[in-house]
Amino acid sequence: MVRSIANLLKHASSGVRESASCIVVQKIANENLCLHNKFDYRLLFVKRNQQLKSWPGALTFPGGVIDRNESESVKNFSQVTCIDKVTASASSEIEDVYRRTALRELTEETEFPLTIDLKTLIPWSIWQTPLSIPRRFNTIFYLVFVNSSQLILNPREGEIESLHWHSPAEVLQDRSVNLAPVTVADVSKFHSFPCYDQLADFAKKRYNDYQTVQCMPVIVKLKDGLIGVNPNDSFYAEALDLQLKDTTQLLSIDSTIEEFCEGHEVLCREIISSKDGKRKIISTSLWDGHFVSDELFQCKIMSQ
Repeated sequence: MVRSIANLLKHASSGVRESASCIVVQKIANENLCLHNKFDYRLLFVKRNQQLKSWPGALTFPGGVIDRNESESVKNFSQVTCIDKVTASASSEIEDVYRRTALRELTEETEFPLTIDLKTLIPWSIWQTPLSIPRRFNTIFYLVFVNSSQLILNPREGEIESLHWHSPAEVLQDRSVNLAPVTVADVSKFHSFPCYDQLADFAKKRYNDYQTVQCMPVIVKLKDGLIGVNPNDSFYAEALDLQLKDTTQLLSIDSTIEEFCEGHEVLCREIISSKDGKRKIISTSLWDGHFVSDELFQCKIMSQ
């Protein structure tokens, strides 16, 4: 009998480091650039140093781990796995630790020049690293809206190689770009919102109407590729239960991607790699209130 997802996730969270990231959304004033990218805004990415242990050479969002002294300063600090606007006041002191971490890392990694109010950060997602990956994190991603073109940024020497601005469509279709699966998933959520103001309105409404719930994918190795199975998926509880029996290697199932996607009522999966080169997100329902793009990706998706 498969145990409940809540109980399974309790077993899965041991040894996970807490962290936070900022997804900076900058409005574009250049009309020609907007027409080319089909978006009137762009996102800030940092390219990680090739020598780093986690996601070397990948484009990621600025972020980092919570400082131990800061977490210890908050009474009863615990991992945040769900953000609910209605009950947020009860855990606001704890969540503020994540918000301060996200802004601190943004400043340290990019020399971000603007002062941002903690309360203006809007939760976008909570990701926990899959069990099959040795270095694991529980990361809250926050949106930071910037209606200013006058940003002079500089990458932190050593950890960050360079800084990059891309529209959501541009980064997902760039064959030279390396992205982690969670970055692909988060960027794909921007697909339905080509306008900056439209995105800002949606993000605020979603924060008011939906919980932002922790998502820990289970990576499944199939005959012809890799798929990440997410919590909304009908197969998720069974996949997580099977993965917990052996966390040292990927969960392996003897079927093709097509066969694996048959017979499940609700799908919430990301095709990370496949022999035919087709990679996309398959989602038959809303994901934490998000609309997810089902377009094929051209970027390179890293498995670890």
